[in-house]
Amino acid sequence: MVTRHVYGDRNGNSAFYHCLNCDVVYQYPGLTPEEEAKFYTAEFEGFMASRSGAAGGWQGCESHIKANETMRVRRMEYLCKHLPTQASILEVGCSSGFMLYPLIEDGHSCVGVEPSGLFSEFVRSRGIPVFASLEELISKEPTKRFDIIQHFFVLEHISRPLPFLQALMGLLNPGGKLVFEIPNVADPLHTVYDIPAFERFYWSVAHPWYFSDKSLRFLLDQLGSPYNIQLDQRYDLSNHLIWARDGRPGGMGRFSKVFGKEFDQMYKSTLIQQGKCDTLIGVITKS
Repeated sequence: MVTRHVYGDRNGNSAFYHCLNCDVVYQYPGLTPEEEAKFYTAEFEGFMASRSGAAGGWQGCESHIKANETMRVRRMEYLCKHLPTQASILEVGCSSGFMLYPLIEDGHSCVGVEPSGLFSEFVRSRGIPVFASLEELISKEPTKRFDIIQHFFVLEHISRPLPFLQALMGLLNPGGKLVFEIPNVADPLHTVYDIPAFERFYWSVAHPWYFSDKSLRFLLDQLGSPYNIQLDQRYDLSNHLIWARDGRPGGMGRFSKVFGKEFDQMYKSTLIQQGKCDTLIGVITKS
């Protein structure tokens, strides 16, 4: 067992365990299908707002777009390398659509999957087709195929990740790519600093799985398609200092004027080199 601290577990029945064979950390028991459906359609925004506070932008769609602009720019640094001209793009878990609007402006054709009623209605109002689930998309558009399928911090929420990835690969055009991000269980706040408040916060009822580089490779090997995994660090030294000092999230950029960009980047690069970073980026190519 890794921990019985499961953030958001109302019944106190769940715990996280570590598989010594494939290295994945998994929640047991997880949400039932009924609990999961209710959680993502009616409760998810409130849950995320309670975790991230005002800085996360979960209070509304426009605030969510604004809060995630830095995240969008960081993702585009690697995503743009995989984008063909005028690509057809599907984003699973598109939330407020903040990743899609600039892509449409650049001439790409975009479709979203988003179970949240608040977010999906907002994205549809801006002219983007949005489906409530992958199953609905496949049912209504059985011949639809994409050049790029992207999802960011979605896979750790999926109760059956292998069938999910297989379904997505089936929606790609030949040579198309599936690009995604997930949390790295080697997050330095867990593996380096071991901050008790972070441990109580990190292990979430919304996540059936926490992957490492090793366990993600174990999963992707089963697809039989070429892939690569890149390590990244989203959160900066300021965020880590606030966790150490105050025991809470937030603090991004708080002390950046003191440290300077070069020092901040060196800190992130060192964590990546050590494998003690917070994010894994996967790119799978359909042969």
